[in-house]
Amino acid sequence: MFRLLKCEYLKLKRSKFLLVGGLGTLIVPFFVILRGVMDASAKPGADFSLFSLYDSAIMFLMLLFAPLVLTVIGVWIINREYAEGTLKNILAIPVSRTAFLLGKLLFFAIFVLVFMLLSWLEILVLAYVCSFFLPIEDLTILSALYFLVKMLYGGAMVFATQIPFLYLAVRTKNFLSPLIAVSAVSLFNVVLSNSPIAGFYPWSASYLLVCGRLQTKGSLKGISIAMILGMCLWGIWASIARIRKEE
Repeated sequence: MFRLLKCEYLKLKRSKFLLVGGLGTLIVPFFVILRGVMDASAKPGADFSLFSLYDSAIMFLMLLFAPLVLTVIGVWIINREYAEGTLKNILAIPVSRTAFLLGKLLFFAIFVLVFMLLSWLEILVLAYVCSFFLPIEDLTILSALYFLVKMLYGGAMVFATQIPFLYLAVRTKNFLSPLIAVSAVSLFNVVLSNSPIAGFYPWSASYLLVCGRLQTKGSLKGISIAMILGMCLWGIWASIARIRKEE
């Protein structure tokens, strides 16, 4: 499995996706910091704290930005072998199809967590720099560690809810179908995030679970977790079943 992960890393590195993904992690941190600075400058006394910055970042990441960006990378990881015609050569080596696919999914899971970790670190660094010019409340190590756990939890939820799009990549062998699907899902995320049914929509429910607002929507935590976990496990099983049928 380690060799499979190393192979995926080298392929991603050579394709410049690591550089693009790394730079992509800067977008949301810069946006929330800029928004916070503008609000604090225009409205003296407005809430400008580490908590407000991370709350905004988690919202934008989980509801809109991360699903779109990470789906592109995840689909590329899955579809690269189909697009370049290398799948037949890879399946000829003594590696089972299940291990081959699970290696890709595990690598994607690690990539998602690193993406969220970098976003967390960038917000913390930018907040510290801004603290020299504007007062930022709750800028402490304990607050930072608290949100580190939340960001990693959010990363796990993002991975789980991205699996159906990766299944679409395995099923259709193209980029278009998963990207259309994730675009539609992200649009519904924005529309449903404040609605009473948000807890029953897996993608918005994952955000509500992370930020601790699920109960305010009248949803049960156990039901939302079961939906997300069931969708994730089904996607993995369906992807494995599909790739085993490849000729």
